[in-house]
Amino acid sequence: MKYLFILCLAVISLQAFSQTGSLIHVGSAEGMTISTGGIFHADGMTITPTEDFTLSNTTLSRVSVSTAKLANQASRVYQFSNPSSSFSGSLNMNYSDSELNGLSEQNLQLFIFDASSWHRQLTQNDVSNNILSSNAFKLSLSEITAAVFFPNLIFTTSSIAENSPLGSKVIDLIGTDENVTGEQFTYSLVSGTGATDNASFKITGSELQTNTALNFETKKTYSVRLRVTDAYGRFDEKSLSVAIADLNESPTALAISKSNLYESNTINEVVGLLSTTDQDAGDSHTYSLVSGSGSTDNAAFNVSGNQIRASRVFSFSNKSTYSIRVRTTDKGGLSFEEVYTVSISQLPTLTGTGNDFGTKIQATASTTPKISKGYTSNLNVSGSDIVSYNWNPSSSLSSTTTYNPGATPNQTETFSVTVTNRFGSSTTVSITVEVMEVWNLIANNILTPNGDGENDKFVAENLSSYPNNQLIILDRSSRVVYRKTGYANDWTGLFNGSPLPTDTYYYIFTFDSHVAPIKGFITIIN
Repeated sequence: MKYLFILCLAVISLQAFSQTGSLIHVGSAEGMTISTGGIFHADGMTITPTEDFTLSNTTLSRVSVSTAKLANQASRVYQFSNPSSSFSGSLNMNYSDSELNGLSEQNLQLFIFDASSWHRQLTQNDVSNNILSSNAFKLSLSEITAAVFFPNLIFTTSSIAENSPLGSKVIDLIGTDENVTGEQFTYSLVSGTGATDNASFKITGSELQTNTALNFETKKTYSVRLRVTDAYGRFDEKSLSVAIADLNESPTALAISKSNLYESNTINEVVGLLSTTDQDAGDSHTYSLVSGSGSTDNAAFNVSGNQIRASRVFSFSNKSTYSIRVRTTDKGGLSFEEVYTVSISQLPTLTGTGNDFGTKIQATASTTPKISKGYTSNLNVSGSDIVSYNWNPSSSLSSTTTYNPGATPNQTETFSVTVTNRFGSSTTVSITVEVMEVWNLIANNILTPNGDGENDKFVAENLSSYPNNQLIILDRSSRVVYRKTGYANDWTGLFNGSPLPTDTYYYIFTFDSHVAPIKGFITIIN
């Protein structure tokens, strides 16, 4: 059923427009797009071809008409030209309820737009469905900044501090609409571009709130997509980037590279290096010894930078464990404390074997070993928790990385070994091996030069230690059958290229003038 709707426009006092083109808007479901020139909207109504719009000022005349679909409304658009400073008129329309999709036309207002501003009627007139007519008299207009027909979602760039409690407000959501006074809006999170992190937030009323723990170190920005919806179901959507503000957070852990030191240390020797675990990337930390539980032995140590250092010389036999309390403080003044036990390790023991004077009999190991020149001292370092060895000098050692190398120096020499224990502490101990110039040559007294590999040469043990030697061999008649300076244990019993007969011969080793000759007998068996 169709009803006749008559809206009478009263005489309106209005500032003169500076140029042609104005807009007159009737209806509460606006949804229009501003276009060049003046536009008349009758939203929410399906206009029949018999509509009639008359104005007492005939200079305001309709120049065009069109129909547009705006949201879920049908609109008829009129464009007028040449408005005057005052006018009156009436609009006759026919419409049916079914064509309004259940929407009621209420609170009709008048909007006029000139080249520089929007104007809106201050008074409102209720023109509900099925009411045949309504009159609006003496409508006064006030300037407004804009006429927004679809709802508009407004928010500013937002941020929230990390670690905020769940349900913390991020921003207030604001919807605007130049619709009826007191327009109600609903807000929601929707899918689409920018909705990546919707699940991390929620909406309560008109507030966007957190719905998960936010950690700057894990994720610095979040993206959500928001919608505002008005009472007519029209909506506006926008994406919002939420920045997470980095807060200074307390250090969470304190570590030390080692907490051990060998006794007999030096003052300010490093016990261990400190490091801090902190969620704040790039944060800096200072360290200190502080009082409290576990700080019993703080006075025995000091802190320099990130180093724990010894303030005294420790003795394992006096005390082997110490307790200290350490604090790490970040640049924002937040701190964390830890108690450490510093252990003192006993110095390792270093010994070496020797040999009895003038013999090759090995002597008991001691810290002051003596060997005959050319003989070997078996060194040995022992201690608890040792994991590596480094000996020097290396020239006369059988190994530099074992606990028991053999040392064969040609002169008295001091050997040092640096040991490292399982805690990472190192210390160096030394031993001096005394070499005795005893000219201790022991020659074999049997020569059987038959090529079987046994007693094929005349050999004097330890001769290589005395390269400045001279060997003379005589037969029974004192005839010289062999002579060599710098003998090297290589004579096979030949005389003038022929084997000497089986017999006993006499040898003489001579050295420097101040050393007595070494003499003996050798039997050749052919």
